[in-house]
Amino acid sequence: MGHSSLCQAAFPHFPPFLDSFRRLPRRAAVLLAVSVAAAAVSAQSAPASLGAPPRLAGTPPAGPTDDNAWLARTGSLYYSTARAGLNGFDCAVHPDWRALFTTASPGTEVSENDAHVALLNSVKIALHAHMQGGSTMDWSQQTNPDKPLDEASNQMLAKMHAATEQTLEGFLQFWTPFVDGSVVPDSAQGLTITHTDTRHTIHAEQGDMALTETFSSDLLLENFDVDMKNVSIKFRPAYQSTGQGLLVKSFQAHVQPAGVGASQAQDMHVEIEYQTLDGFPIPAKLNMDVANSGNFHFVLDGCTVSRLQQPASGLTVRPALQ
Repeated sequence: MGHSSLCQAAFPHFPPFLDSFRRLPRRAAVLLAVSVAAAAVSAQSAPASLGAPPRLAGTPPAGPTDDNAWLARTGSLYYSTARAGLNGFDCAVHPDWRALFTTASPGTEVSENDAHVALLNSVKIALHAHMQGGSTMDWSQQTNPDKPLDEASNQMLAKMHAATEQTLEGFLQFWTPFVDGSVVPDSAQGLTITHTDTRHTIHAEQGDMALTETFSSDLLLENFDVDMKNVSIKFRPAYQSTGQGLLVKSFQAHVQPAGVGASQAQDMHVEIEYQTLDGFPIPAKLNMDVANSGNFHFVLDGCTVSRLQQPASGLTVRPALQ
């Protein structure tokens, strides 16, 4: 299989799939925690009040104070990079190119010594993750003036560069709100929060976007759904217990554009393995599986972390939730 064919087989859906939702979780976080997301989304106004939540049969209406207390209790269960003080991290990234090509084109033989894989393995990739937005990726391609690459190789590298950058930055866009505390807001203002014996729901609307979060009776986030005019995205996160709180370990994402049947919707499963550096859990391995497209595996190593700067003396800071 040629360079171009391999590239097309590996990324028939990755870029459009990620592009359809890579910015939405951060935008959705605006609905839940305007003060947190304002740093990442400029000129975004706070949501208008939705009024009192509807009364459920047999359930007394909860006032703002009660809901604020419930949010504080719920938020305290989850790990938060903001409370921990993580500003960002920098890592070398090692994709498993052979696994990607093999899963993207079943039945295609790709050897460990494949020239395309060897060429891609020669590229040095570095990820610069910023918890407040603006993450970037470096792609350093080694060149040999005595052996210039042909046009097909250059085109393949350019496409894989763009796709890898979009994949990694897209991952950070939807991973960050689940670990920085944004999914559990500090205030109930502008939100509709309902409680039953078996579930708790947070709902907010802004313009043509609506966000619904569902928690189990033991306050575990089970559903994170974003509905917009042109697309519906449903996240199903799973968590692991740590000494610092619940830490997201995987996602199931279902993306269905408006007017598209269920059979044409796209599903993506992401698993995250962590490493602890200077007390902060950061990704060590990412396994991203896009249905009918391929599996993308990344190893992150050689990492460094940076801390949030301490506030200037004399400023009042809200104490961290315990």
